[in-house]
Amino acid sequence: MTEMTGRVALVTGAASGIGLAVAECLAREDAAVALLSRPEDDLDNARKRCAAAGADVLAIGADVGDPESVRKAFAQVEAELGPIDAVHNNAGISTVAPLADTSDEEFDRLVRTNLAGSFYVLREAARVMQPRQRGAIVNTGSELALMGQTGYVAYTATKGAILAMTRAAAAELASWGIRVNSVSPGTTKTPMFLREFDGVEDPETELAENAASVALQRIAEPSEIAECVSFLLSARAAYVTGTNLVVDGGRTTCIPVGTVGTAVEVLS
Repeated sequence: MTEMTGRVALVTGAASGIGLAVAECLAREDAAVALLSRPEDDLDNARKRCAAAGADVLAIGADVGDPESVRKAFAQVEAELGPIDAVHNNAGISTVAPLADTSDEEFDRLVRTNLAGSFYVLREAARVMQPRQRGAIVNTGSELALMGQTGYVAYTATKGAILAMTRAAAAELASWGIRVNSVSPGTTKTPMFLREFDGVEDPETELAENAASVALQRIAEPSEIAECVSFLLSARAAYVTGTNLVVDGGRTTCIPVGTVGTAVEVLS
């Protein structure tokens, strides 16, 4: 048995990448897991992978940008798996484009999925958890909510808003015994990240340059982010709320430049 035994966890964006890694991690920890992703995503593969860990699994095709779809998904999970104890609010998309070239449609799609979708999931989680006065929620932010990078102005706008929303929700829901935190992944080997290199002339070089900008000199595996999400959702983090856990290999705080030489005596 683990701390998640008997708990029901809901993960959005669960068909691949970080969401799938989190769902598998929670399944291995003996939680019942509800997988939410877009209807067109490969939820059957995700369901099979989580079921292989021995967990009760429910896969639901849902659009987080549609509040009614979110409401129905939560109701179905509670009806079939039981009261929801933990939510990883993870679904998101990315668009890489210069600011001046970002279309209204691209921006609206980012806001609808990343920001409005995160809000709808967070709101529904609060609605089902408040009467029971317990629960844990982890929102997915990004290292790019903390630093600037060319081509991501619209994306960072949504992720920065998620971090602010996390803090406000943590303050509001604390009196109901509900913890709200966020995790901000750095560069991670997800299908969404790798798609950004489609059409690049030399993707291997670009990936190597990206890794070189990280203090740990490598790109994260989704499972490494999942372990941090699992911690924040568990009782091990019972006194943690309103916190943003940055999991970026030191990219936003360390400069991987230069080497340590031999000690030199400095004369004044």
